[in-house]
Amino acid sequence: MSVVAHRAKEQAERTRARVPAQREAVEQVVPPLRRRTRPVAPPTRRRVVGAPRVVPRTDCAPRRPHLPVSWLLAVAAVVCLAVVGLGMLASSGQASVPERTTVVRVEPGESLWELAGRVAPGSDESAVVDRIRELNGGLADGVTPGQPLTVPTAG
Repeated sequence: MSVVAHRAKEQAERTRARVPAQREAVEQVVPPLRRRTRPVAPPTRRRVVGAPRVVPRTDCAPRRPHLPVSWLLAVAAVVCLAVVGLGMLASSGQASVPERTTVVRVEPGESLWELAGRVAPGSDESAVVDRIRELNGGLADGVTPGQPLTVPTAG
């Protein structure tokens, strides 16, 4: 018990002996004495009794990468060149706009893009649409059903 708690207890006893009416007021002022307890540790997982204790090794050297950086850079460069080469091959496989032309009529509900896909299948549609506009003087207003148009044709 601490000295302060001892003195508070003695003073409370003296006051009780003197004035019984003030006893209740003194008891409310003096806090009850508490024993000191150990701080409570946060909850953790309990260790299984029969399980071996795993301790990390501290004497190991840090892991080194298996491949040198120069090899990694070389592999990255080869992959980059392969992707670029395949992209160039894919874009060169599209058929160009046919040179031969013919006159066709626009069907109801058909747009220039649909017309380009119908008259030149397998060609780049945007290039065919540009060629149709060039052959027909711009076509700024769009097309109407039954309108004759000069278009490039594949066959």
